[in-house]
Amino acid sequence: MNDMQVVVFELNNELCSVETSIVFKIEKYGSISLVPQMPDYIKGIYNLRGKVVPVVDLNKRFNLGESEITKKTKIIITEKNDQLYGFMVNNVTEIINLDEKSIDRSEAVLKLNNKEYIKGIGKNDGKLFSIIDLNEILYNEEIKEVTTVLSENLK
Repeated sequence: MNDMQVVVFELNNELCSVETSIVFKIEKYGSISLVPQMPDYIKGIYNLRGKVVPVVDLNKRFNLGESEITKKTKIIITEKNDQLYGFMVNNVTEIINLDEKSIDRSEAVLKLNNKEYIKGIGKNDGKLFSIIDLNEILYNEEIKEVTTVLSENLK
């Protein structure tokens, strides 16, 4: 009985999803402020009602090419260790419920590329998509680097 609800989104020509339980908010792409010395996959920072949110460009992070900013571009915001993080995606397409039979969590799938953030493969309406944990996209060292650069630039 491990049914789950997921947000399905597009990254260039790929479909991915994230469990709704870790999604804090989904925002339209808005004004992103660039921060010097950030890794190239960090698009910049977003102001969410006074909170500073570093924004990760998932296309760059996954080596899927450049992200084109359109009216459909969204920022999926999660929270980890009392810090909000944004993940820029091309489009959020739907929110769906997956039953256990629609999720492949086999060892072959999970260990395919040794990425901690892949939680399984979802199947819906003949489409396959990765189920990823956005809170595991950045490694601890990267979180420290981003936090350090932010604190130095926001003094």
